[in-house]
Amino acid sequence: MSMTIGMMNNHINIYKITTIKDEYGDTTTTKTLFHSCWCYVRNQTMKDIQASIGTLLENTISLVIRHTNKQITNEMTIELNGISYKIISIENDIQRKQFDTIIVKRVG
Repeated sequence: MSMTIGMMNNHINIYKITTIKDEYGDTTTTKTLFHSCWCYVRNQTMKDIQASIGTLLENTISLVIRHTNKQITNEMTIELNGISYKIISIENDIQRKQFDTIIVKRVG
């Protein structure tokens, strides 16, 4: 099955996390909206879930978004359906510039 724009039916927000020290040495972490878009949540097969047990990719999901020129990094977080996710890996579609895949892991 090939990916189409119509399959993107989940809205995500991508946040940039910054840590600032004030003049007293206290650190403050702020979350700023970096990018907002629609995505397709790619389902994992049972075989993929079993193969990922005990690895870094355990309990991860893949989000497919339209290709963007914005520089999304692993230091950012994603919010999907009110749940925060840490970015594990980003695969940019450099060749065709259609869809990028972001692998995320639930925080907490």
